[in-house]
Amino acid sequence: MATPLRHFYHSNISFSFEALRAAGYANNGGADLSEVIAICSRVPAGDEKRWLLEWRAAGDRAVANAELSLESNNWPGARDSFLRASNYFRTAEFFLRENPDQDDLSKTLADLSSQTFYSAAKLMPHATEVIEIPYEDTTLPGTLMRPDRSGRARPTIIVNGGFDSTREEIGYSFAPVALELGFNVVTFDGPGQGDTLRKQRLCFRPDWEKVITPVVNYVLDQPYTEKDKLVIIGVSMGGYLVARAAAFEHRAAAIVVNDGVYDFASAFHKETPALGKLLLRNGWDGTFNAIVRRYMNWDTGFKWGISNSKWAFGVSSGADVLRVVEGYTLEGIVGKIKTPMLVLDAPDDHFLKGQPEELFKRLKCEKEWVIFDYILKHLK
Repeated sequence: MATPLRHFYHSNISFSFEALRAAGYANNGGADLSEVIAICSRVPAGDEKRWLLEWRAAGDRAVANAELSLESNNWPGARDSFLRASNYFRTAEFFLRENPDQDDLSKTLADLSSQTFYSAAKLMPHATEVIEIPYEDTTLPGTLMRPDRSGRARPTIIVNGGFDSTREEIGYSFAPVALELGFNVVTFDGPGQGDTLRKQRLCFRPDWEKVITPVVNYVLDQPYTEKDKLVIIGVSMGGYLVARAAAFEHRAAAIVVNDGVYDFASAFHKETPALGKLLLRNGWDGTFNAIVRRYMNWDTGFKWGISNSKWAFGVSSGADVLRVVEGYTLEGIVGKIKTPMLVLDAPDDHFLKGQPEELFKRLKCEKEWVIFDYILKHLK
């Protein structure tokens, strides 16, 4: 039987994962499962142009439906249509990584995804606002979501996205449940992410405590935050970023990493054959990069991973990517983490399989490890 990652596209795990990712937001109004199935039925595996066209068309239809709902004072219908549009525009843009800084279509779709999220937020019962978080000599764009506009102090969750997520995606994935439970939610685009990458050209940095600490400073300084009830959650690559920051930033009451990541470079090591590692060790970058370019023509996921890495890390070649990610490890500092940590593990993760267990074994703080294997057990 197919694993969950191959339900939509048996022959292309990258297409299947992104379709599953889009479909997963159906429980919060960010997708319609039958719509996702219909979209995927029209997109051949690996056909990036058709992927773009179909997901964009779905986003456009969702906007049109939202506008019709507004004309009829159907606020819930408009809200959910705008949320679907935000998700579908983000998904349409996903594979546009050849030159995103100069790609007008990439920028347009990213802007549409952001705009439609905030259009949906205006129709929700909770309060949503765009914030600016002081960071070095500039600011980071953030989004604050609160259960209401009372200004009352509440437990607050900072959610740190990952390698390719945006803060608006967090807004229709994680935030709805947290808001229902009475938490404030603060999400942001750090260097290498979302608007901070697109509009400020700030790339990822391994010393993420230099990012999280200013965010914590900002949040703890707000009257809506219960100072002793701050939680920080890292999603995907955010599992490394937040864990790294936790080695130096100790003011949170708890840390959650979903998934946990000890060594982010492991995702790249397992995709690099022995010959490639030999070429890198000997500095034969020209040959290595030629092989990478050839392989990018054959594998959608590999192509996207290298292309997005060059953009988000601010490097110019595959060889540079393999070298820069070496700095994204908790080796030598994991023992400095003191905050209680919940490590989540998705055993079917095709990027960082095994990393949550590696992190959990090395943690010295109070800790808990939860494996999401219920579905896998029942599929066998």
